[in-house]
Amino acid sequence: MRKITGVLLLIAFCFTSAFAQEKTITGNVTDDQGLPLIGVNIVVQGTTVGTQTDFDGNYTITASVGQTLVFTYVGFQRTERVIGAADTINVQMTVDAQALEEVVVIGYGNQQEKKIIQNVAVIKEEAIEDLQVVSADQLLQGQTSGTQIVNASGVLGSAAVIRVRGVNSINSGSQPLIVIDGVPITDTETNTLNRGGNTGINPLSYVNPNDIQSLTVLKDAGATSIYGARGANGVILITTKKGRKNSKITVNLDINTQFSESTDVPDILTADEFRQFKAEVASIQQGTTVTPESLGLGAIGDPGTDWLGGVQRTGVTQNYNLGIRGGGEKTSFFFGADYQDVEGFIIGNTLERTGARINIDSDINDWLRAGMNLGVTNQRLNRVGVENNINAPFTTAFLQSPVVRAFDDEGNFVQSGSFIPNIFARVALNSDELKTFRLIGNAFLEVKLFDKLTWRSEIGVDKLNLEEFVRQAEFNTPGGLAQQIFVNEDRWLTNQTITYTDTFAEDHNITALIGLNYEETLRTRSNVSSTGFLTDDLRNLGSGSTPTVLNGDRFPSKLYGLFGRVSYDYQGKYILEGSLRRDGSSRFGPNNRFGYFWSAAAGWILSQESFVQDLEFFDYLSLRGSIGTVGNDRLGTFPSLGLFSAGAIGDYNGESGVIPNQPENPDIKWEESRTIDVGIKSIFLDGRISFNVNYFNKKTSDLLLNQVLPPQTGFASISRNIGEMRNSGWEFDLNTVNIRNDNFEWTTSFNIAFIDNELLRLNDDAATDAQGRRIIDGPIQRAIEGESLNNFFLIRFIGVNSQTGDAEWLDVNGNVTTNPSSADRVVTGSPLPDFSGGITNTIRYKNFDLNILMNYSYGNDIVIDGLRFADGNDAIGGIVNIRRQNLNFWRQPGDNAFLPSPTSSTFNLFNQRSSQQQLDGSYLRLKNVTLGYTLPEDALKGFSDVVSGIRFYLTATNLFTIKGSELRGIDPEVTDDIDPLFQGESFFTAPQSKSFLFGARISF
Repeated sequence: MRKITGVLLLIAFCFTSAFAQEKTITGNVTDDQGLPLIGVNIVVQGTTVGTQTDFDGNYTITASVGQTLVFTYVGFQRTERVIGAADTINVQMTVDAQALEEVVVIGYGNQQEKKIIQNVAVIKEEAIEDLQVVSADQLLQGQTSGTQIVNASGVLGSAAVIRVRGVNSINSGSQPLIVIDGVPITDTETNTLNRGGNTGINPLSYVNPNDIQSLTVLKDAGATSIYGARGANGVILITTKKGRKNSKITVNLDINTQFSESTDVPDILTADEFRQFKAEVASIQQGTTVTPESLGLGAIGDPGTDWLGGVQRTGVTQNYNLGIRGGGEKTSFFFGADYQDVEGFIIGNTLERTGARINIDSDINDWLRAGMNLGVTNQRLNRVGVENNINAPFTTAFLQSPVVRAFDDEGNFVQSGSFIPNIFARVALNSDELKTFRLIGNAFLEVKLFDKLTWRSEIGVDKLNLEEFVRQAEFNTPGGLAQQIFVNEDRWLTNQTITYTDTFAEDHNITALIGLNYEETLRTRSNVSSTGFLTDDLRNLGSGSTPTVLNGDRFPSKLYGLFGRVSYDYQGKYILEGSLRRDGSSRFGPNNRFGYFWSAAAGWILSQESFVQDLEFFDYLSLRGSIGTVGNDRLGTFPSLGLFSAGAIGDYNGESGVIPNQPENPDIKWEESRTIDVGIKSIFLDGRISFNVNYFNKKTSDLLLNQVLPPQTGFASISRNIGEMRNSGWEFDLNTVNIRNDNFEWTTSFNIAFIDNELLRLNDDAATDAQGRRIIDGPIQRAIEGESLNNFFLIRFIGVNSQTGDAEWLDVNGNVTTNPSSADRVVTGSPLPDFSGGITNTIRYKNFDLNILMNYSYGNDIVIDGLRFADGNDAIGGIVNIRRQNLNFWRQPGDNAFLPSPTSSTFNLFNQRSSQQQLDGSYLRLKNVTLGYTLPEDALKGFSDVVSGIRFYLTATNLFTIKGSELRGIDPEVTDDIDPLFQGESFFTAPQSKSFLFGARISF
């Protein structure tokens, strides 16, 4: 209650001086075709008094005779009207011939949109302001071509797999560099305890999506080379909201409630179905009647447990967001505050988040500008396992036998009797809490040294403090256990840039940038644990009698970069640009400590040529191309150093010691990518249609691969820069205004990307296949030289023979077999899609608005490795549950069965890893649907002096998914690993959530 009261007092304080003007002006604002313009900014010149037009283009503002009203709207010319005797001023705004003059954020600066010849995708505020999401990465899903985002799981806080133009590495990271307001943020994956899978904590969960103004994805080398050794996987620039100078202070208060549940889960057997299945199978195998009791499963009707139903619930979430925005003649500001209390649909999984942001920008005088962008987040996450972990609710719920009771007759927890634990007891009695504090921000000074020369000095910081506390009760771990991990990861940086801008001989324009970037990062980690607790009431780690783990480590790194960029254009239609960066990194070996990265780009704005203007068809048309290099430094902190292990592993005769565990590697360096990119950008039919197409060819060399060392060295292998890989493809973006009239508007955005991947070279001593091709082999996937990096390499399963009842596979030569071996593995598919993208439809009718976002992927396969246990009869000693389709086993000739005959020699082979677990992962998902209604002005009479608008909205997330029938109960949009070699794999990974959100936005 005190929080709400404080917010209301703050709002009241901000607006106590916003009234007492002399004259009320009303009017209507339209475009050059007479259609109303929504959201036009109207400001009384020289003051902070301002307003915006409503859905019908109407506005009301108070001002004095003789003052000037300034009307501004993106894509239209600035319009001014002097206030006279009339109380009504209607304005018809003219389309700006330079509609693409809007400034877009790029690396270490910004650029007019029409002059951008780099391949960048910009998701602007209007495209995301009405989307209600948990983390910022969800704002990117389906919004731009060539950027694929796969959510790791439905577990709160799990990181998403983000790929910009495909997989770009083998043993190094493939996640893009994320930059928030000029600060590259840390995204270390191994900060905390592993909870199954390999995704880590989502780094974007620390920025409030409601604070984001725009996202820019840098894709080609022309855009990313300015980031040098870190740009190979693409760069995502996040710009948070800024104030508006000479504008009325506005306050937006968002309050919403969300209900979530699982999207889809497999249908598994009840206790009695399980008993009947086991008894019937045993009866057929033994040729005599076998009862469930004789199998130790209890009698039909005895109690059992619905484990899968028990680990799910309807999660309830509360969200509160406050945004205050405004500015005067010289200073603008944005203040944001948010509180989020999330209850996941998985038991034991909750998240509480509190955050605040303040962004200030001030023109101190004619030559000095200063500002600050600062965001602070406190987060408390109650963790559960993601997958393939005994603390993962979904994994244990799938595996646990339904005849095992969770509670006795008195309601006490019961031990499961196997290695699969009573997950209800683990969630209820154990604690696993991760507390996080994160501060991301920068401060800057911008000095105008001369008329054309500007120096900008920035200091940035990304401070991350993690504390994870685990306490396992005596019931779950004899003697109890406590574990505590402390992680501090601090990055500070400085950017010093000088920008020169000049126009000479009237038609020649040049902008030159030189800069210095210096960063230091230090990660420290302490891990202690103990066991032997007298009672569960003793929670602290020090109460344990026996320390079991005591270790700590320290990982420092430094980066020093010098960079420059020159942009030139003639008459604004012939554009050239080049950039160069020299990076030095402590991660690289002394023989390759410094590297050079460069780009060259050219563009031609054809729509400014007379032969195109004569067509009277194109509003804007440009050709562009670029070539350049970037690097990937995600090699770990000490890849070049000879390292030793100390502590218990180095004990010798009871004395402490050290042993070598990594050979020195002075030649190691970054992985380097060279990209050629060409594209066409067009706008036509009076802005009704925009269409962009791009082709890219990206070759990555010096990939890190393990090379075998002679035994006498004492090491098995060493990492060398050896491999090569290519990604190439086409990207298409189409935006259309389908209908626009006085009361109705419908726009559509569609994007699609076709990306091919080819592994060009592996190390000479790599293993080879039967065809002599070099390979990297894994249990499910095989990387093959000459093919794509990701290939599912499995035994081919063809089904159950309807006449014999035998399960059948194909051997390596394509012959039917009932006794396959690992030698029969072949390429069976790929997790890489043929194409992927998104579709957005935005509809406005009077005071209603509807936004529909869909994302899709086609041609990719997924392997649900957990089906080796959820299908068949006896995966782990017959104690695990199975899916309902297993009831369809072969009984007589002619049966079209799922399982082979219980008497078949193949009955227990069915569980082996094969293409039986490989499914078509293609899908079309209704990702986000938001329906809003804005109260008309007359509904606010009596409150309009304080409340300027109220919008109610309903958002549904993951409402439905179109997918193949074999994916019933399986979410195609999950993965259990961000490692490039394990894409498209899952093991009882919790699906994404389906959610319904109700809320209101009140504007003051």
